[in-house]
Amino acid sequence: MSDPGGSLDIRLTPSSGGLHCTIASTRPVAAASAFSGRTPEETMARLPLLFSICARAQAGACAAAFEQASGVLPSPRIRGRREAAIAAETIREHLWRILLDWPPILGEPPSRDEMAAVLALSNRILARLDPAGDLFSAGVSAASGQTPGLDVLLTDLTDLLTQKVFGVTPEHWLNLIGDPSGFERWCRKTETLAARLLRSLLESGEASLGQTPITALPRLSEEDLIARMSDPDWADFVARPTWEGQPRETSPFTRVHPLPLIEVYGAGLFVRLAAQLADVATGLRQLSRSSAGSAATQPRVASGNGIGLGRVFAARGLLAHVVQVEDGRVREYRILAPTEWNFHPRGVVARALESLPSGPEEQLRRQAELLIMAIDPCVAFKLTC
Repeated sequence: MSDPGGSLDIRLTPSSGGLHCTIASTRPVAAASAFSGRTPEETMARLPLLFSICARAQAGACAAAFEQASGVLPSPRIRGRREAAIAAETIREHLWRILLDWPPILGEPPSRDEMAAVLALSNRILARLDPAGDLFSAGVSAASGQTPGLDVLLTDLTDLLTQKVFGVTPEHWLNLIGDPSGFERWCRKTETLAARLLRSLLESGEASLGQTPITALPRLSEEDLIARMSDPDWADFVARPTWEGQPRETSPFTRVHPLPLIEVYGAGLFVRLAAQLADVATGLRQLSRSSAGSAATQPRVASGNGIGLGRVFAARGLLAHVVQVEDGRVREYRILAPTEWNFHPRGVVARALESLPSGPEEQLRRQAELLIMAIDPCVAFKLTC
């Protein structure tokens, strides 16, 4: 049975100049067109059935798009709760990779018990943030000022991350990002799986693998993004997006952009994996701040003209939804996900993989899989090399 979310076929083949990468996608990038003719309420109810990965980020972008289209602005408390829920989801998404996919790289079994604990905590935190299940309904007007037991759950999550991922408190670990010598000491002296994996890259000389000249996606204006996603060739754009004629990257690396580490180790595999860890630590910080109802983002202009844009920084990068509503029903609905930017046929993943040195097939496969996981698609992938 085929995967309803699609998949990626990534192939590395030798060429006269080194390696050549081809990326073919079966992702249904136009699937949101199925919402045409439905009411906003029907669309928001059906969205999780189509997009289960990063479901709250998807719901957040959806609600924001409909709210802008209808001229409604959510309260700061609602925006804060939504940001907290998306932060909790982002932490969970990254920990899937860190706890389940990173250990086999070191020849160790996945940390399934720890991941089960993460899932249990995540579910309980999300239940506290959204007890009525309507947090991501467009126009929701109220949220309880209290979240009983949330502080205890956040303490439990902090303790889990301290013991199983960072070896120090997440806040202390974030301070190390700005101190390359301190960060290297952490890698060499800490015995968590994350530290040992990064240490192995330093010791093997693989820290700088995968450096590429692909640049970050700039902050796009609402007008520009709506216009581009509404053009007649919108389907080609959301399938293989470029900006100003060039592929762009949107990822934890571009979000965190740990410049001190980049200056020492280069913008390669080592720093990309560190950026995933940093996204977990900063996600915990945002979760703690936003759960009390303090929104980090500023409210957008609610146009009320029937056209709305919702964008959210999900675990893997910028997620954008554009909706056009006429007479109470969806006329057009389009989604642009970060995987389409990062796994563009000539984008950051393709260029990073082509920069890998030649070597034994087993070594090439391990390095390629690490790079793919460091940039992280939201669907399954098959690597052939």
